[in-house]
Amino acid sequence: MSKICAVASGAAAMNLALTGIRVQEVADAKEAETVLDGLMQDKLDVVIIEEKLRHGFSERALDKLKRHKGAPLLVNCPSFDDETTDVDAYLSSVIKPAVGFEIRLV
Repeated sequence: MSKICAVASGAAAMNLALTGIRVQEVADAKEAETVLDGLMQDKLDVVIIEEKLRHGFSERALDKLKRHKGAPLLVNCPSFDDETTDVDAYLSSVIKPAVGFEIRLV
């Protein structure tokens, strides 16, 4: 079975948790970097990173993400702040081919 975890805050964390995904809720980008470092060492298949948090990452963290290869698959997830963002379609297009099943956010 695939193992998925998300790093998110606020509404994004709540919405992802409602799908049944394990969520590490963080307060800011610095905390997200620390949590993400730990998750990348776990035996996960997919780690979803809230885009709003990723934009606040340090250059060191961004370089590490660019160099990352293999598992876990790192997926950037748009925030749920904008009603026009089709997060479900985005995640489906990225995750379904990688792990073999669809995640629906309601």
